[in-house]
Amino acid sequence: MKEWFQKLDPREQLLVSVAAMLAGIALIIILAIRPIVNTTNKGHERVADKRELLSELERVAERIGPQSGAGQLSPGADNQSLVVIVDRSTRNNGLAMYLKRNQPDGTSSIRLRFENAPFDVVIEWLGDLKSRYGLMATAANIDTTSTKGRVNCNLTLSRGGG
Repeated sequence: MKEWFQKLDPREQLLVSVAAMLAGIALIIILAIRPIVNTTNKGHERVADKRELLSELERVAERIGPQSGAGQLSPGADNQSLVVIVDRSTRNNGLAMYLKRNQPDGTSSIRLRFENAPFDVVIEWLGDLKSRYGLMATAANIDTTSTKGRVNCNLTLSRGGG
């Protein structure tokens, strides 16, 4: 290759050298810079999605309003099984079909899994549980789905927030 290059005219050598430099710059752009830009763009998209979810949470919070829950518990709420409360309240709020798992965690806590549930309804349901039964979400993992307004979520509910 070196012999071939040296046999070229000086003008052709310059042309080949410039072409090689341009090819090297193109490789650097394709292999190094472009993936960084793509990753940054994906990060910006995720941030935009999270901001949209946050604004939706704020709209729901405004609609529900402040939740005091003090002194408003349903009669006998302390004696009712969490499984029974969850079963009854999910049926009343149209969430029963989205509840895929409920697992008691002792006598004062329960773990739940909802799939493809309407986000607004889940949030309203949580507010209802707090005001009527004194149940609070002590842990929540909420993921968006491909369908707008729908979420998959894992919740842990506890009596008195503990």
